[in-house]
Order: sequence, then structure tokens, then C-alpha cells
Amino acid sequence: MHKTLLARSLGAALILASLSSGSLLAQALEPAVAGMMGSQLSGKVMVVNPDTRLMTLKDADGDYHVLHVPFEVTRLDRIKIGDQVTITELSTALIELVPSAEAGPLASERSTDVDRLPGKKPGGSITDTLTIRGKVVAIDKAASTVTVEGPHRTRTLDVDDPSLLDGVEVGDGVIAHFQNVIIGEVK
Repeated sequence: MHKTLLARSLGAALILASLSSGSLLAQALEPAVAGMMGSQLSGKVMVVNPDTRLMTLKDADGDYHVLHVPFEVTRLDRIKIGDQVTITELSTALIELVPSAEAGPLASERSTDVDRLPGKKPGGSITDTLTIRGKVVAIDKAASTVTVEGPHRTRTLDVDDPSLLDGVEVGDGVIAHFQNVIIGEVK
């Protein structure tokens, strides 16, 4: 929870870096859930600074957490010392392999959606979505690797089981969808 939403999204934008496991190619030409993780932080507000957008929470174990509050959060000035804050974060990645005829151009697209809850205190969710389109540019069954080109970078990935490469061809498209959702509630 110490990283900002932007930092996480930029990490995902290092083109298909999440494709470091060949097991993602297990279902060639069908979607495969590449990963999902979540975390939650609850604590009492100890410090909040609307100018620097930093907030310090003290959790139930007595540990302190300094958070950078994204600019999408409005009404930060309404959070007071002593308020109880719960932040939940869910990150998912979905990887698809598509035939070369459907691959489309190398590209990346990003969007951010904000859903604000009504009330005196800030609350709601920020959903950051990143879609990256790439293509398979090389397959080396002997070395058990596949090379994927994206809009900003080319990566060679190890594949644990070389038989997974049987249905993959040079020119096939790779579409990676990354989504990060942060849900915040102040009481």
C-alpha cells in the first residue's frame, strides 16, 4: 500500500513484464487469468496533510503506514485526525493470445475511472486500467522461450513446458489487460 496507483500502473506498463511465466501460454488462443492479488489496510488517521497529499495511519498492531493520497481523491481536507480509514486494493491481469489476423497494431491504452460516494467524508473507488497489445516475434522450442514485442519494448520469456508453444505461431497477438482498483472508506 506504500506505492501510489501511478507507480503500480507504470510498473505494469513495462510492457508485458507480468508475462515472466511461460504458464501464461497454457491456453493458447483462449483467455488465461495471469494473476490476481489483493490487500487491505485499516487504521486510525494520525496525520493528514492536504498540501503534500500524505496521510499516516496507525493500524491495529500499532504499526504506522505513510500513504500518498492520489489526486483523484477529493475532499482530502475533510479527513481528520482520529478518523478510521479502510483501503482495499485489488490488482488483476488477464492475458490473451489471438491469431495473427486479429492481433491489431502494437499499442497501449490507459484509462482511469473514479466513483465517488456521497457523504461528508471522502470515499469511493479509483479503477486504473491498462491494455497493452503486442505480438509474438520469435519462438525457440529448443530453448523453451518465446519473444514478445510490445509498443515500447521486446522481451524473451521462459516457458516451463515447451509443448505449450505447439499452438503458438510467430505473428500471434498478445493482449494484456491490467486493472488496479483502490477502494477507500473513511468513518
